[in-house]
Amino acid sequence: MRLRSLTAGVVASLALLTAGCGASAAPDNSAGDPAALGGNAVQRQLDTLYADAKKAGETQVVVYGPGQEFYEPAYRVFMRRYPAIKVVSESIFGEKLNTRLDQEFASGKHVGSVQTHGGSGTAAAVKAGRCEGYQPSTADYLPKDQVGPGNTYHAFVHFGVGIEYNSDKLKADQAPKGWQELADPKWKGRLVAVDPALVGATALMISNLMTEQKLDEAWVRGTLANKPLIVDTAALAEQAVARGEREVMLVNNTGVFTTSKKKNLPVAFVFPTAEGARLDTMYVCMLKGGPNPNATKLFTNWLFTAEAQAELAKTGVFGTRPGTAAPPGFPTLDAIKDKIIPQIPVDQQGPEAQKTVGLIKQIQG
Repeated sequence: MRLRSLTAGVVASLALLTAGCGASAAPDNSAGDPAALGGNAVQRQLDTLYADAKKAGETQVVVYGPGQEFYEPAYRVFMRRYPAIKVVSESIFGEKLNTRLDQEFASGKHVGSVQTHGGSGTAAAVKAGRCEGYQPSTADYLPKDQVGPGNTYHAFVHFGVGIEYNSDKLKADQAPKGWQELADPKWKGRLVAVDPALVGATALMISNLMTEQKLDEAWVRGTLANKPLIVDTAALAEQAVARGEREVMLVNNTGVFTTSKKKNLPVAFVFPTAEGARLDTMYVCMLKGGPNPNATKLFTNWLFTAEAQAELAKTGVFGTRPGTAAPPGFPTLDAIKDKIIPQIPVDQQGPEAQKTVGLIKQIQG
C-alpha cells in the first residue's frame, strides 16, 4: 500500500450502482448544478439517496475526527445543496475518540455516522471492526492503495506537510529550505515543535522520512540538540511562531497554515521537496451501526464529487480527485508528483511512529 500512484490521473467513468435508484421520487434540490457533481447521472444517484433520507426522516450526519474545522466550509456547501440534512461535526481524536466509540458500540446507542482520520486512527477503527464496508461510486477514481480492505475506508484529502516560519522575523531566503537544515546549530533556540515523543504529526513525519532514508538518527539528535520549544498541540506551536517567541515551527500542515493566513498572522510556509514532498492522507469511513444510513451514504458519496473536492481545497487541503485545484498558493500535486514520497501504509503508521517515539525518548534520556 504505497502512495506512488497518488496523482495517477485515472479518471474512471462513474459507475452508478445502488439497487433501486430509479424507484424514489425526485427530491427538491434538482436546481443544483449537476456539472459540479460530475454530471446528470451522478446527480440522479445522489438525489435518490437524498429522497430516501428524507422519506426515512433522516435529518443529520454526525462526523467525528481531528481537524473538522478545516472541512466545515465544505460541509456548508453540502447543506446548501441538501438543506434537509445537517452535518454536525466534532473535532475529537485519540483516547477521547476511542472512548466515545467504545461507549457507543457497547451500548448500541450510535450517534456518530462517519469518521474522518489519518492513517493510524483509521487503522485502529478498522481493527476494532468499526468501519462499514461501502464503496462510494463517486470514489471509483481512487487507486487501490488509497482504499481500505473490503472498502472500509477511502482517501478523501491530503494535507501537505512542511515547515512554518515567522515572516516578520525571517525573509524567504533566510528560512529553512528543507528538513535537513533544522539540525544545523544555527537554529538552536529558534525552533518550536509539537512533542515528537507523542504519536502524532511530528513523530509520523520523522518516521516517514527515516523509512525513506531521507533523514537519519544523526538528524534527530542534531535537531533535538537545538533545544526546540516542545508544546502539546499544533495551535500552541503556531502561536509561538506568530508571536515571535520562536522563528520556525518544525512541522505544520497546509490546512493549519491556510487558516492562519486568513487571519493575517505573520506566518509563511515551506513545502520541502529536497528530501521529498510529504503528505498526510485523511480517510473517511462509515461507522457500523451509525444512524441515518441514507444521509450518511449521500454525504460520503458527495465528499468525492468535483464540487466537494474543490471546496475542500479552498480550506488548505489537497483533494484526492485528479485535476482538483491546489490549496491557495501551493503547486498542484500533478506539478510535484515526482517529488512526493510514498507514505507508510495505513496499518503500519502507528507501529512506525511508536518506534520513533522510542528513539526520541531514548535520546532525551
